[in-house]
Amino acid sequence: MNAFSGLYVATLTPFSEDNRVNAGVIREHVGFLIHNGVAGLCPVGTTGEFLYLSKEEKLRVIRETVRSAQGRVRVIAGIWSLNMAETAHLAREAEQAGADAVFLPPPIYYPADEETIFRYYQAVRQVTQLPVFAYNIPAYASNTISLACAVRMVQEGVIQGIKDSTGDAGTMTALVERLGERISVMAASDAFVSAARKIGAHGFISALANFDPVLVRRIWDGETDLQETLTLLRSEVKSCGGLPAIKYLTGLTGFAMGSSRLPFSALTDEQKQRLRQTHERISAGRH
Repeated sequence: MNAFSGLYVATLTPFSEDNRVNAGVIREHVGFLIHNGVAGLCPVGTTGEFLYLSKEEKLRVIRETVRSAQGRVRVIAGIWSLNMAETAHLAREAEQAGADAVFLPPPIYYPADEETIFRYYQAVRQVTQLPVFAYNIPAYASNTISLACAVRMVQEGVIQGIKDSTGDAGTMTALVERLGERISVMAASDAFVSAARKIGAHGFISALANFDPVLVRRIWDGETDLQETLTLLRSEVKSCGGLPAIKYLTGLTGFAMGSSRLPFSALTDEQKQRLRQTHERISAGRH
């Protein structure tokens, strides 16, 4: 599991003007992220708008990401789908494409107890030889992967890693203490980078690193004084719509990510101005 450590990026899905996946931008963006020192890429997750991608689009993003990475960094591919048959297909295709692991949140919307969540991940384990990462994001999934469930899944060989996006120090501490010697424990939520490192997480999966991988990497590498800057940036992004704001800021870095799909709203001119000024202020402060 030591292969899965360091700074990973929850990559965006770029769309062209006709609303198709833009493979050319994926290639350029992957090259930029690798050049700036990231350890891995996580396509087709929350930041990649996985809910609004077709099966074919997910596969295209995964294949293009793996192809562009050229083995230089690890790729953990998102394989979540509304039905298990499609999830299984995505898992097998991600393995065939050359991904290094797969990840997915638990079932969403309908309440799921611990046994349901266990059987859900067990079904994925049965269709791929790749390491499986559970993705705990209760704020969006409405179902939580409890510590007890995670421990059981590790004991029975169902998962080989976990991404926790709660940004909760108690949750991360418990995961590291109970499972850190057996699986890769990855943290997320960009306000939590320095805290996760201090607790002992093996790695961090960042959304804001799409446009500023150097800032996030420096924090992960120990420059904790920069965490306040990243936290303020995250707050500004959240106040301007989240994903559309990340896409806009990544566009300012030089990558035409296009618009986010409905039901995301387009940014207003005022929001763009605020984001641009924040980006310029942070960039100037590092020179």
